[in-house]
Amino acid sequence: MTTPGSKSDDMMEEEGSAHHSGEEEEEEEGGTGGVDSLEEMQKRRSIQSGRGVTLSMLMSDGILEAGEGFLTIDYLGAKFVGDLLPGGKIRAQETQKIFSSPSSWAIHCKKLLNPDKKSGCGWSSMRYKGKKLDTYKNLWFRKHKQQQQELEKQETIAAQAAAAAAAASSANAKGIHLEHSDDDKKCSSLKKWDLDKMQSMIPRPRPSPQKRVIVPHTVLGNKSFNHDLNTLVKCTPFSGLDRIQPFTVTIATNCLLLVDFHCHIIKNEVVGYLGGNWDIASHNLAVLQAFPCRSGLGDKDSAARVEDEIRRSLERRHLSVVGWYHSHPSFPAQPTIKDIDSQMEYQITMKGDSDSSYTPCLGLICSPYDNQRPALEADYLAYWVMPPPEHRPHEYGRPMQMIYSIAHDSFLTQDLLMEMRLISEYYRSTGEALDFNIDFTNQGSGSCWEKLQSSLRTKLPRDLMVTGAQSSAQAQAVTHFWDFLKGLIMT
Repeated sequence: MTTPGSKSDDMMEEEGSAHHSGEEEEEEEGGTGGVDSLEEMQKRRSIQSGRGVTLSMLMSDGILEAGEGFLTIDYLGAKFVGDLLPGGKIRAQETQKIFSSPSSWAIHCKKLLNPDKKSGCGWSSMRYKGKKLDTYKNLWFRKHKQQQQELEKQETIAAQAAAAAAAASSANAKGIHLEHSDDDKKCSSLKKWDLDKMQSMIPRPRPSPQKRVIVPHTVLGNKSFNHDLNTLVKCTPFSGLDRIQPFTVTIATNCLLLVDFHCHIIKNEVVGYLGGNWDIASHNLAVLQAFPCRSGLGDKDSAARVEDEIRRSLERRHLSVVGWYHSHPSFPAQPTIKDIDSQMEYQITMKGDSDSSYTPCLGLICSPYDNQRPALEADYLAYWVMPPPEHRPHEYGRPMQMIYSIAHDSFLTQDLLMEMRLISEYYRSTGEALDFNIDFTNQGSGSCWEKLQSSLRTKLPRDLMVTGAQSSAQAQAVTHFWDFLKGLIMT
């Protein structure tokens, strides 16, 4: 378990690997918090360096596949063999140890033969089915560049169709921009980033079509009062723009577990803060704990009380606000126009007056009951908004997908269990709590309780993970946890 303000074992291991290697692709993508800094970095370091590209990304696109003995490293006459696991991690056949990236495994293997070895680029050292791993990474880049070019063609056609409407509303759009700019200048410290403001900016739930269309960012044009703020906008990965992610993100399982539970418990939108630490030296944002807002959206009477509770909780744990989360109960985990504006405002608020006071802000969306994706596990999206270019200031910011790694906590904290109890009690008192006995799709796919279990199971800490070598005590602890949870929501 990670104590408040500390880092999990996985976080410490990944940071250690990053210190050993300046070429750690997954954990050290580098970057800064501004668009100008990204462009400067782009000049210094080519995207072909591979930073930000992970094995899981190549597997998701069908370029690599999981398999035993697929990975090898030849070093100083010795050959090391590894298994590529479904999640993109590597299992060394010699030691059965799990590694989160090519570089961390390469460093481990090379230090066995050369203890003084301090670094080792896994992508150039490793082979996949006999071919250098770099070959597959370059194939991935070419594939995504072709996809991006095709997407730009489609977006251009759609943008031309929307140009007339955008031009007609440009005068109104200027008013929106100026209003936001004045507010942004006033927001210079974390203390002013209040819960009431957050809740007022998030759109209240309202009836929507069963299938919601996700539009590309380029069709939006300038800001306009005529735009539906609940329009979903497709997030773009940084690799799709040949850019490097401005900072790396690590999210603890205890944080995801609480977010997942909070988002599943009702069919309306929920919101909360993300607490963690910003390491300016490694440019890593560690999201360690979730702080659910136990109040209705727009409920100003309770907002101040809830915000004060969360602020005191953050201070006790020596954590900072590093972002926010909210749910899209029954539609995809892509940001709405309102989400984009909210995220952009939070980023400006947390930017501070100087580089020393800068803290990134991460947006996290959880979609537990997506009508277009009737899966057991909730869908997640972490995002950050790229400001519009200076010569087009009235456009919406561009939502960018943030790739993150997951750090497994050792065990649950008492704070987390208490927060689960408080969440359940609050929504039971409001009458919004979901009946977890019902079928979550109305098509015989299973009960909401079975769905919740499936979604939470992947986010359990190490001592509750179900494995073949599980002890009787561990099995009993898992049973007790599910009984505890069932007692909260089904009695």
